[in-house]
Amino acid sequence: MRDVMFGLGLQYDTGVNTSVAINASGMVVEVHKAELGNRLWYHVGTIDRNTVAWGASHDYDNGITPSVALNNNRIAVEVHETESPFSNRLYCHVGTVNAESHSITWGPSRDYDDGKVPHVAVNSSGVVVEVHETNSPFDSKMWYHVGHISGDGVVWGPSHDYDTGKTPRVAINSSGLVIEVHEGGKHLWYHVGRLNGDRIDWGPSRYYQSGVQPSVGLTDDGLVIETHKSETFATLWSLVGQVNGDTINWSNASNFDDGVAPSTATNGTWAVQTHQSENFPTLWFSTSLVIDRSNWMGERFDVLKNKTLRQIAIPGTHDAGMYTGNILGRTQDQNLYLQLSGGVRYFDLRPDKNMNIVHGPVNGPPVQEVLNDVNKFMSEGHHELAILKFSHYDGFDDTVYRTLVQMIKDTLGPWLFITSPTTRLAQLSLQEIMGSGPDASAEPSGKLLVLCDGDYPVDIPTRGIYVYRDWESPDPQKGNLTVYDQYSNTINYEQMKQDQLAKFEAFDGKCKYNPAVPCDLFLLSWTLTPPTDVWDASKAANRQLGAVMSGVNRNRNGFITNIIYVDYYEYSRVTDVAVTVNCRW
Repeated sequence: MRDVMFGLGLQYDTGVNTSVAINASGMVVEVHKAELGNRLWYHVGTIDRNTVAWGASHDYDNGITPSVALNNNRIAVEVHETESPFSNRLYCHVGTVNAESHSITWGPSRDYDDGKVPHVAVNSSGVVVEVHETNSPFDSKMWYHVGHISGDGVVWGPSHDYDTGKTPRVAINSSGLVIEVHEGGKHLWYHVGRLNGDRIDWGPSRYYQSGVQPSVGLTDDGLVIETHKSETFATLWSLVGQVNGDTINWSNASNFDDGVAPSTATNGTWAVQTHQSENFPTLWFSTSLVIDRSNWMGERFDVLKNKTLRQIAIPGTHDAGMYTGNILGRTQDQNLYLQLSGGVRYFDLRPDKNMNIVHGPVNGPPVQEVLNDVNKFMSEGHHELAILKFSHYDGFDDTVYRTLVQMIKDTLGPWLFITSPTTRLAQLSLQEIMGSGPDASAEPSGKLLVLCDGDYPVDIPTRGIYVYRDWESPDPQKGNLTVYDQYSNTINYEQMKQDQLAKFEAFDGKCKYNPAVPCDLFLLSWTLTPPTDVWDASKAANRQLGAVMSGVNRNRNGFITNIIYVDYYEYSRVTDVAVTVNCRW
């Protein structure tokens, strides 16, 4: 199922009460209230790879609680509440967006009803739906209008009450499907509705999640993207659902950042979210592809199949198996099944003699658990290639290594890629690996490349187990796959960034001690190295990955970043980065 991974956001302005909209061309409009006073401001931006290229902030009116919608004709509709504490009047603007100047030519502000906390949606037919709370402190009714754009304004139909609750939010698609979400007693509820003239035929109100401050986006094929804040903590969560009649089949909620008052919108290809910091009047955003991450390779196989491993980018997880045990030793918080489902395709695994995954002195899960998770994913029939790299081997000897190999064969045997032991894996195309040969008509199937570092795979050769070597290994000629994997060994984000980008720019595809041997892949180690508490250290790196990689192209020698390697992967948007890298390289 398609989903979103917003990850950690970047600051783009100061203010409160943010609302965001996006259209099919990737144009983004955001409105908010100033942190002091009641001036309203807007930004116009465009999706730029894995970030938004924002224009300047412009003020446009006085008011509070603004909301904005945008259609494919570059028409923006904005509603807000008056700044007066005594009137609770609602006002509307219609504007035309100028992408080149990142500006909006707004029509006049026109009042249209009494009420509080309005929210608006518009489709490309010019149909506008607005929802708001009642203006009475003794009443909890919610109301809606249906209208249509006419010139520089909206011709509104009558106001209809439809439920009780607060903070209603609404989305509409081109076929007249309407989704509404709202709070009710620290629980979240939704309606599915359909336009019927100046009315909406609503389905029943249905509970779907605990939380507050919901927001909702909707695609033309009925995919629903929702964000909200926890009912107790300042944590932000996303959900994805598919409309089925008057119900929505929801996914599990996923945490993506801290903050309050999130807003989300989608054009079916991208989703964007904005929110306010939980501590300060600062505004933050992030983007997400709307894709099925569990099948991202298979769905793009026609584009990728003739590329070799050296010509593609994949997401990788550092100490991939360290998702359990002492929190100070963890580097991930999802097991390998979930990591695979989230798009990760390169896994760093470090077993010890007791067949546990370890990170230094900290124990993680049993190796068998990790292999079972890989088996579970592959058994679902995904047409994906994953690379499992084993190294470090704490306390190993030949007997322990043979035990590891047998576990791998017993658990993952049907998916092991097997070829000549002298083959350089990076010279193979995805078609040759996943299509079981060079036949371009062969259907892709799920495959695993298992790599083992050190002398064990050389001294104890096994079909389907390949020899890994690092760029600085003294004997790279023994490797079936060589990787430039040089971490920065710092807890300072800026130092890490400059170090990794400089190493990438200098990468020439040759091994350090034997330049005659190709260094097949470049691994961008987007990781920081604290003595403990990787989670807190990882935030700075993960928050910046999408924006930084949006500006990274081939290096001076023509190479790409093949493995993008992170801790706590889902907060970095690393799968989206890899997908967009492959689209442009």
